Order: sequence, then C-alpha cells, then structure tokens
Amino acid sequence: ISFTNCLKSQTYISADPYYLFNYELGQFNGQLNYHSTAMRPFYNNNSKKLMVRYTNEFYYNNNASNQENMDLRYIGKGFGAFTSLMISGYSKYFAFNIEPYSLNDNYKSFNIYQRPNPYTYLNDTKTEIKNGVGLRKADIYLHYNGLGFGIAKENMWWGPGIQGSFSMTNNTTGFKNYMLGTIRELKWKNIGLLGRYTFSELNNKTGYEATYFTSLTAQLTFYSEQIISFGFSRNYLTGGVDVGVPWTKEDAQKIVFEGVFIKNLQQLDYTIAGHDPWDQTISLWTDIMFPRNKMKMYLEIGFNDNRFNFWDFIVHPDHAMGSIIGFRKYGLFNYDDLIFGFEYANLIKGRHHIFRGTPNWFDRIHYDDFSYENRRWGAHSGSDSDDLLIFIGIMNKKLSFIPSINFERHGVSTYRPPEIKMEYKIDFRYKMKSLEFGFLYENQFEAHLGFPPDQYFIDEITGKRRTNTFIIKLYKQLY
Repeated sequence: ISFTNCLKSQTYISADPYYLFNYELGQFNGQLNYHSTAMRPFYNNNSKKLMVRYTNEFYYNNNASNQENMDLRYIGKGFGAFTSLMISGYSKYFAFNIEPYSLNDNYKSFNIYQRPNPYTYLNDTKTEIKNGVGLRKADIYLHYNGLGFGIAKENMWWGPGIQGSFSMTNNTTGFKNYMLGTIRELKWKNIGLLGRYTFSELNNKTGYEATYFTSLTAQLTFYSEQIISFGFSRNYLTGGVDVGVPWTKEDAQKIVFEGVFIKNLQQLDYTIAGHDPWDQTISLWTDIMFPRNKMKMYLEIGFNDNRFNFWDFIVHPDHAMGSIIGFRKYGLFNYDDLIFGFEYANLIKGRHHIFRGTPNWFDRIHYDDFSYENRRWGAHSGSDSDDLLIFIGIMNKKLSFIPSINFERHGVSTYRPPEIKMEYKIDFRYKMKSLEFGFLYENQFEAHLGFPPDQYFIDEITGKRRTNTFIIKLYKQLY
C-alpha cells in the first residue's frame, strides 16, 4: 500500500499540512482526483464511508519548544509521547470525525526570554500542557451533497501555503466553532466551489467581556489545462472591550457582512468616526497548478487595517499588507522522485509607518495578539516578521526523504537587531503495507532572543540558543 493509496482510502483530510506533498503528488500522477487543498479539513466522497486510524508519536527535545503547526502536541524539554485514534465517516446526509488522544511527558523547565507585546506568543512560549486523555478533534455535520452545517472542535487551514497562512493554520489547539458551508469541493462542469462561514465564542465570559471569532472564507477553482483558484478570507475578533454600547453574540455573527471602508462605518454606534477596537484581517490568494509539469505556484496577500475609501486603497495599496509566495515542483529535472520548493512569508511592518499609523500583524493585546492557548492560529512567525522555507528531497509511493532550511526573523523593523532563527530539518517517511514509519530531526539555532541591543557589527551576539528535536512517528490505518 502506497502513501497515495492510503490517502485515497481516507474519508477525512485534516488541516495538518503533513500529507500535503503526498496529496498533491497523487493528484499529479492521476492516482487521486483533483480537489483543492487550500481549505482544510475536507471530506472525500469515495466508496469508503468509514476510516479508523491509529497514531503514535515519541518526542525528545533538549531545549525550548519551538515546533510549528503542531496543534495541541506541545513539545517541551525532555521526553514526551502522543497516542490517538481517529474515526471518521461520510454518508449522504451525515459526516463526522472524532479523535481521542493521550499525551504524556516528563518535560523540564528551560530558560524563557522575556519579550514585549506583541512578541510574547511565539512558538517557544509555554502552553498549558494537555497531559492525560482528551479530544484532539470532534466534529459532526449534517449535509446534502457536501453542503451543510455543523459544530466542530478541530484545526482549520485557509490558504495555499504549507508553512503558514494569514487567516488560519493548525499552529494552535483547535477551538470549538459553528460552521455553515461546504465540507468538500462542490463541482459544476469545470468549476469548483469551497466556502464556509465560521463562528466561535473564544471564552466563557458574558457581556462586553465575551470574545468572538467570525469568519467568511471561500474559493473558486477553474479546471482546465491549468487549474486556477481564487480565494479570500475575512476574519474578525470582536468583544472583550467596552465600547459604550452593548455588543452581543448576534452582533458578532453579522460583522463579516458589514462594509469594508471606514466611510461606510461612521454611523455605526460601536465606532468612533468609523474606527473600532476590533481586529480584522482580510486575505486574498491565488494558486495555479500545472498538471503536465507537476508544479504549483501560489500567492497570498493579506491586509490588517481598513481603508477610508477606495481611493485610499489606490493611493497606498501596500499599506498594512503582508504577502506569502511560493511554489512546489514535483519531478524536478524530469526525475520523477525529486521534489523542490520554497515559501516566503513577509509580515514586516509596512514602509508607510514612518508617516502613517500602521498596525502590526496580530497586535491586539486584548485578544492575546491573535492567539489561542498561547499559540497564534495565523502565521506562526508573528508580528513584524518574515519566514523563508526551502526544501528539496526524494519522494515516491513508498518513501520520502526531504531536508529543508528555514530562516525566520522577528521584530525586523522594530528592533536592531531582530531575533533570528535558523532551522535545519530532515523529514523521513517509509510506508510498509498499512503501517507508516516517520522520523523527523530538527537542529535549530537562535540569536538576539529578547531583543538585546547587541553591537553585532563588532561580533557581539547574545541571546543565543541551540535546540535539537527528535520525533518518531508510527501510523497505522486500521480500517
């Protein structure tokens, strides 16, 4: 049984980008039907209606935690183990996924560098370790031909990238949410549609202290010789601040449908001249797949500040803007097993900040800077940052060996010098019948942690840290 056959038999494709390479390669090789992977999770409408999958992972880490896109699987200093059993099903009117887990560790304390906001929620921040038994995922949907509604506690991913996204990733624990929309791609002739409205109550408080997350996300895909997708996601964090008038759950549920420009919001009673204390992000993306060349190129652009009117956007279209660009190429140099790609995320504060107020990405202290349980659900590099990933390796139906390099900076335009992180990774996987073995090694070097005023041009480099991480993974599809 190959990686692709295993994916083909799965009823549920999770938000985790762990299998994204395998899924795309299976599509290019004609073993899987084309289905956009930019909005996950989604369900497969195949002949298999039930899936049972067992996961066992073992961790060793000799310093601070800093793994990205690991949902609730926090890896501290020391040994840890994660075990889960995922059961998912899909039928004509009903779909579900549930994954109970067990997490155990003997993690020890490590040096924590103090940072100012909004840099306190990077991935070396300690989280509430969820030892014992719990639910990693639990969702249930009523639908007809893939269109429906439901309730879920799971991770989501919105965007074409593999390292990050502006709107939603699996970098933190999945939170409870209500959803209305598609649970798989709906196709009509050569057009595919994905879309979902998402609403969540992020705390248990009432009145103005209650905090809400509201999102509207959709994508259109045009299938032809090249497969072209266009998507968007509008996200709001509201509540948690006394604006002088009541702010209710019903108000939060409707906010993604309000006007985009400030001039259209000036008469609303919760704004001051059209401005509010809420946090809004909008991202737009496009990706192009070249089936003959086995290549995918993509671009995501995000904005985290309103414009007064359309002309304000024309004058400064790059105000408070971030970008993610990348490509993935399978069969490099006509060698079927060779894969190569890169991704670069730029969240550095805009150049107009010297004369125009420019908010940082994910910078609202009353919303814990766009984080949930001490991890951001957007791009993990965070505010005023950039993040470069380059990978090249070998991948076929039985095994994959993919080394990569990741270079990340924090506080790029705010501090001199910024924090830096250089990470070298080896990701090895081998498939044997229904059993999959994985081994991941990371060697990470960081410097200028905590933003010390280092005179680096005379070789003064402090705030240094080196971390080695080993992860062994065992997966078995039981049914």
